[in-house]
Amino acid sequence: MNKLIIVFNIIYYVIIFILIKLGRDDSSSSLGYGIFIIIFWSIAGGVLIFLLTKKIIRPKSLLDKIGIFTATPLLTIVFVMFFRMSKENVSSEWYFNKENYRYKVREINYGDGVGIERIEFYRSADTINSPNTSKKNLWVKDSTWIYLSKTGDTIKKVIYKNDVEIK
Repeated sequence: MNKLIIVFNIIYYVIIFILIKLGRDDSSSSLGYGIFIIIFWSIAGGVLIFLLTKKIIRPKSLLDKIGIFTATPLLTIVFVMFFRMSKENVSSEWYFNKENYRYKVREINYGDGVGIERIEFYRSADTINSPNTSKKNLWVKDSTWIYLSKTGDTIKKVIYKNDVEIK
């Protein structure tokens, strides 16, 4: 395969993965990173077209043509869609303190975004004022988890106490 195509692909995907990671790590500014990705796609596409029209890159083999195809946004879009489908869709998450413990409640939506799939309840593994810092970010399943159908009907309820299913 043409070395320039390989270098172009490496640079392209390093930048794309960095932008995607930054957007996922800071969800409050993910729209901004999305715009950066679209701008980068435009620039990379323009550079690729320039390199092809000026015959700086000359795809001769099938492998070269596949390399050029992989340097387009289409493969990235498919990857992002697959990655997004594999990630849980947390619609909301909130915290509160009760009886010297920290609690976390999460609502998980169905993958298509239609309706709540389940409501999860967690309790901190250690008390709020505990000097034990190793358990500060550990959560155990607690209380009643509710599983819902897409229409909002309750499918089942599972009761947890200290990460153990009771019922």
